[in-house]
Amino acid sequence: MPKIAGINVVAVIVAAIVIYAVGFLWYGVLFSEAWVSAMGYTEAELQEGSPAWMAVGFIISLLTAIGLAVALRWNAIASPAGAARRAGVLWLFFGLSFCMYGWVYSPAHSTTLLLIDASHLLVGWVAAAIVLSLFRD
Repeated sequence: MPKIAGINVVAVIVAAIVIYAVGFLWYGVLFSEAWVSAMGYTEAELQEGSPAWMAVGFIISLLTAIGLAVALRWNAIASPAGAARRAGVLWLFFGLSFCMYGWVYSPAHSTTLLLIDASHLLVGWVAAAIVLSLFRD
């Protein structure tokens, strides 16, 4: 498998696709109505969005997958269970805390939005970390 700086490129791409797919399920299927309501959007406003933002969303997923791959490599974590635990710890101290900025400083203080966004990151990061561990040499 091709590697850059010791990171499996195929694994990172697959992990990014997994993160992106979790996002689609979270915001497009499972919690769509709750998220739209918590954000204060209307369906018409969502339809006006640019498809280019979807590409940016994938780039974010790709950067996240690279970060997870680096963290797993630095800690020599190869098992799926170990990868899932590490992703959970990273989520607790980085993902959740970043999401909480929006909750604290937003005038709405939407707990619904916090729960949707934070759980999306947790599930996406854990799933991607497991995928990355499955590609380890």
